[in-house]
Amino acid sequence: MSEERTLILGMDLCDETTQLAVYDRELMEPVLVGQSEDNPDALLDTAVIFEERESIVGLLDKVRTGKPVKSGGKEVEIERVLAYFFRKTLALTRKRYPNEKIKMLVITVPTMDKEFVDRIYEALSLIGMESDRVRIIDHKRSYMYYVLYQKKELWMGDVGLFDYDGEKLLYEQLQIDRSHSPALVGVTERDFSDAFKFEEEQPKLAEDLPDIDETMSTPMVTKGSVFENIVQSALRGQYISSLFMTGDGFESDWADEVFPRLAVGRRLFRGRNLYVSGATYAAKEFGDVKRLTDYVVFASDMVPAKLSMDVYEDGKTQELVLASAGDPWFEVDTEVDLIPDGDEEIEIHAKPVFEGESKTFLLDISPVLGKNDRLCRIGVRVRFEDAKTAIFTIRDKGFGETRPGSNRVWEETITCS
Repeated sequence: MSEERTLILGMDLCDETTQLAVYDRELMEPVLVGQSEDNPDALLDTAVIFEERESIVGLLDKVRTGKPVKSGGKEVEIERVLAYFFRKTLALTRKRYPNEKIKMLVITVPTMDKEFVDRIYEALSLIGMESDRVRIIDHKRSYMYYVLYQKKELWMGDVGLFDYDGEKLLYEQLQIDRSHSPALVGVTERDFSDAFKFEEEQPKLAEDLPDIDETMSTPMVTKGSVFENIVQSALRGQYISSLFMTGDGFESDWADEVFPRLAVGRRLFRGRNLYVSGATYAAKEFGDVKRLTDYVVFASDMVPAKLSMDVYEDGKTQELVLASAGDPWFEVDTEVDLIPDGDEEIEIHAKPVFEGESKTFLLDISPVLGKNDRLCRIGVRVRFEDAKTAIFTIRDKGFGETRPGSNRVWEETITCS
């Protein structure tokens, strides 16, 4: 039987543990890979025994620094080690899906920065997973995709998520602005870590707790009552249709006691597979039949406008998209070759995803030697300096033997507000 690219995968890649899930087309939901009675959450250690030598732990910290690691007395590039980890982890799908290949993989990580993401992409390319079959998103976007793939009655109002790892307590509220078309989906975040610092043997007085309701009747509080008050403070005056609780810190007796009270008047869900499930749904959205065409999942690190230009190709004028609205700015790197037809400027159209009118920017290509009358070839590369600042690098490539290129290079910058 020939292998087909059908697998839709999500991976939650964290410092200590990793989870992997497959989109089950019959169940129409993610299924954890490696789940067992002893390991119901299918948690895998984010560590690797590279080349059958000693175990390399703290893997993601090493990826962030980018420095080589020592294995067997020699230095090894961290991208190679991470690639080995990905190969071993993704191979776990072979047991249940021996004749299927990966169609799309989305990896979600707690936070993102350009260098970290670049090294992950490099590691994936070493095992043949190029950018057309893989995307990297942060936990916020994973959370948004997870919610939008649930039944609509769960997100008719705003949706709240508390993420507690035992030390850091974050509250992320998903909001949908339906006044736009398509509707805009975003997340606001509050950090309650300081308010939730708690020592069991040293209960706090209510007046010592910052940002907590002053009407608490009990002067000595427990961890459960502190958390309950934080929730009420975060949700006060808002219609929250559903609450999600995730993180190792909620695996405790105090959470078992307080969660039923927090579920009054709303739906409450608790689990450790929210992010990996959200990544799997995102993979389905990116690489399979789209379901969220009426929504734009947006975060502060995304490009706020579609950048495009009109080109003549295959006998007709058509739109060439250089950057899509919603792309993380540090992932945009588009390069095209153009043959001008007497033009000395290139028109770039910027269509915002929010409010505002589309704008047209003109890029000067007059520095090209000679006339731009189909006798030159221009390379245009698009990257971003930040979410709103696009940098166009333009290169004179000449036109074969007829007109050698001058290799002249210049840059134009536009702002997508």
